[in-house]
Amino acid sequence: MPQPQLILFTDLDGTLLDHHNYSWEAARPALQLLREQHIPLILCTSKTAAEVSRLHQELQLSTPFIVENGSGIILSPDMQSAHFFGRPYSELINLVHQLRQQHGYKFKGFADFSIAEISAITGLSVVIAELAKQRLCSEPIRWDDDPTKLEEFRNHLTRHGLQLLRGGRFYHIVSNSTGKGTALRWLLKHQPAPANRYWYSVALGDGPNDQSMLEAADLAVIIPSVSGVSPNPQNVSIIHATEQGPAGWNQTVCDILQQYNKE
Repeated sequence: MPQPQLILFTDLDGTLLDHHNYSWEAARPALQLLREQHIPLILCTSKTAAEVSRLHQELQLSTPFIVENGSGIILSPDMQSAHFFGRPYSELINLVHQLRQQHGYKFKGFADFSIAEISAITGLSVVIAELAKQRLCSEPIRWDDDPTKLEEFRNHLTRHGLQLLRGGRFYHIVSNSTGKGTALRWLLKHQPAPANRYWYSVALGDGPNDQSMLEAADLAVIIPSVSGVSPNPQNVSIIHATEQGPAGWNQTVCDILQQYNKE
């Protein structure tokens, strides 16, 4: 009879990475256990492929990774193989800027910010901020307009096949056809489990843009959000971590692994 094979999908900022300094050090023990037990860890983030590739190497991972809120899946560490769901960045940006000009909305996105501005706003180093501008299918924006106009802007995006997701620091504009949950399901379908095994997926996240990923998994783990705005998945199985960021991630993953190994 087939046995479950654990696979983890995790958000980065505010989840595996500390919201303020982007460190994963507090999660080191759980990361080591995953490595020793050959349990796949899939990074699933709003970050760009260029940003994640660097972190992927740092964490010594060889798994695929999901970028730009599910707009793309990088299938090989050398980034030579990938699958994309969203429309190209140039096309998306042209449409978003047209809407801003036509309706007078006040917002700025990564296409508008200089590398130095992105570094100042996010706390990223200049080197990483440059990687954050290398976008393929999505645009983070800072909304500077009246909050009441945000829903109107959201509706305009919807009519043009786009959606607005809320993250920890920014709103993210992506195609309607994409999402972290869509990418999770696609990857599980196209990456067979080991022989005589079936995937049992665990997803960890802290923000509203993680909700589709959490709902697509067998087990959802909600990490307390620094922003105070948390996802509200409708899963049957949900775990609420007791600490924020990598400390909460570490404790919860260690607990899950302990239970998994008992079974």
